[in-house]
Order: sequence, then C-alpha cells, then structure tokens
Amino acid sequence: MSETQKPISIEDAISPAPTEAADDLHAWQVRKLAERKKSADEGRFASAETVKAVIRKFVPNG
Repeated sequence: MSETQKPISIEDAISPAPTEAADDLHAWQVRKLAERKKSADEGRFASAETVKAVIRKFVPNG
C-alpha cells in the first residue's frame, strides 16, 4: 500500500521550520533587553575604564 504525499510549495521547502528553541531564544532576548533598558533608565552604565578596555580589545591603538 502506498501513500501519496501532498507536494510542498517552494517557499515551504526553503523556509526554516519554526522551532520552540527559536521562541525560547526570542523570549530570552526580550527579557535581556528589558533588563538592560531598566538599568540604563536607572543610570547604571559601563564605567569609562570598561568602555576603554573594550575599545582597546577591538580597535588597535584605540
């Protein structure tokens, strides 16, 4: 006995299937952004020394 399968569209064939992991990742990103926005609104930012260290890490002679 053979079953015939419904052909899928090209769009469905090339689009990634939604996953729960993607939903979890998005939820995590939204939470982190909200936490960091709250910190920024409270005036808690990186110190000047921390900013300089990051710049030196990525920009030669920075």
